[in-house]
Amino acid sequence: MIVELRTQETEEFQIPYLPNASPGYWLCLLLPLAFASNLIHENKCNAQFSTQPILTIAAIGMSIDTLCLFLYIFCKTGLLLKLFISFVPGFITTILYKVLLQQSWSYGLFWGFIITFTYQKTYIRVLRGLPGCFSFGEASILVQGLMLFLLNVILKFFTLLLKTENRSTFEDLNIIMMCALTYLLAICGLLSAAKVLRGPTYFYALMFILVTGVTSTPITDPVPITFLLNFIFQDQVRVYIVVFYLIMVVLTILTVWWQIGNEEKASTRIRKVFHVLIVLVFIPGIIYQCSFLYIATGVAFAIFTVFELIRVCNIPPLAISLRRAFASFSDEKDAGLLALTPFCLLIGCSMPLWISLCPCGENEYTNDNSRLLSILAGVLTIGFGDTAASVVGSKFGRIKWRSSNKSLEGTLAFMVMTFLPIMFLNYFGYTKLSPMKWFSTSIAILTTSLVEAHTDQIDNLTLPIVFYIIVNIF
Repeated sequence: MIVELRTQETEEFQIPYLPNASPGYWLCLLLPLAFASNLIHENKCNAQFSTQPILTIAAIGMSIDTLCLFLYIFCKTGLLLKLFISFVPGFITTILYKVLLQQSWSYGLFWGFIITFTYQKTYIRVLRGLPGCFSFGEASILVQGLMLFLLNVILKFFTLLLKTENRSTFEDLNIIMMCALTYLLAICGLLSAAKVLRGPTYFYALMFILVTGVTSTPITDPVPITFLLNFIFQDQVRVYIVVFYLIMVVLTILTVWWQIGNEEKASTRIRKVFHVLIVLVFIPGIIYQCSFLYIATGVAFAIFTVFELIRVCNIPPLAISLRRAFASFSDEKDAGLLALTPFCLLIGCSMPLWISLCPCGENEYTNDNSRLLSILAGVLTIGFGDTAASVVGSKFGRIKWRSSNKSLEGTLAFMVMTFLPIMFLNYFGYTKLSPMKWFSTSIAILTTSLVEAHTDQIDNLTLPIVFYIIVNIF
């Protein structure tokens, strides 16, 4: 089936974006707002070296770069004005580093222009190289996230690595995760640049190098594989969690195998089974084993990426099964080359944990249990709210919103099913919400439900960040 992509053209640019969806320009503002909301709580985190202010300004710069890029491409203006527009993001980022962080002009100019220039080139390359996979806004979130991860690795990795004394377990896990995902990103870059590496022999050789490098590079004491095994088996509850997660993996595989055997397209309600499974994974993990869940999300993301590489590069023996699974479970958001839906489900639930200030450390911020809601933003909005909206809306929805195929009944179900687990957590003492926190939570639920009802962007990517921002501000 050939999808005719809508394009916007100028003399220099031709950038296709996701069919049957709006551009979603507003999404480029979400990550900067999420990082900015973290700064409200920065003084409660006892991290010796926080990269949050630097990352926040970088996110703001990339957001401005995205908006300026749209102006540059789609507005008919003179060459001088376009030249000025292209330099605006770098200059603004430089000024923010100088004024807000009291850095030198050379520091601001270096990072300001390196970040915005690299982001713009990567953003355009992603949209052109993966036509029809993303809207402009969705691509912006994903590329911003990639750039912020790399910047965080550059700023933090060697600082943590050189801190050999009194390094916490979470810091060791963070080093392992950063190292593993950097290795994986490098391999993705090699596969993208050199087609010869996409054959089975070279591919599995690269995977062997990846596994060996991640497990044996001496970045922790002992080496990562031994450190992780010791970490798992030193706590009985953690062992139970691992067994439980393995059961969830088996259930996921059985669900996929059963659906492939039906040889028909999975319904929306069948696809929401994965939302239920991810709720079962994340809630006990965040409440009882936050550090383990943190590293587990990185492992899951790496496995998803490897499977997607196998499918896209058509690497035997798993490629055929993965392609059949993709054909069965894909929806209108998976119009391009990539299987975005499972990735965005994992990213949406994990992102609050990834971007939160010291999410699993022992400090004042961690002991403030009202912050549990911000870390559970993905689970509450996707696992509970979006699942309820989809099931109720598809079965009982009668009253449609204007300019949307979503129903009022589905929106009400979203609100109720997001609110109920919060009441449960508060009643059993997992979180204690003040009247002000209840108010902000209610605003977050209402806003997120309306976004779900009216947006045509990927819910799994947008809803958790919207909820996170509002809950995190108050």
